[in-house]
Amino acid sequence: MEMTLAISAVLILVAANAFATRRVVRDEFAERSHRVAQVLAIWLLPVLGAILVFAIHRRPEEASRQYRAIPDAGDDFGASGRSVRSTQSHPDD
Repeated sequence: MEMTLAISAVLILVAANAFATRRVVRDEFAERSHRVAQVLAIWLLPVLGAILVFAIHRRPEEASRQYRAIPDAGDDFGASGRSVRSTQSHPDD
């Protein structure tokens, strides 16, 4: 049982490192020295290297193709004229 678990863990680690290595090697925008350093990090620091590469080589988010909603200035108490009036002296004072 322990042997099967250990072999499975090693296979998952090798697969993750291979996938990370493939992403680094296919990166056409990185210089050769950067790619070599990243591949060394993947295989010398197996878990941390792969996580680092996956964090660096994330795919960009797809654009929503919608405009942002225009914020309503009346919703923000600090930006409205009401906050200025409330800090001034009141007639009751």
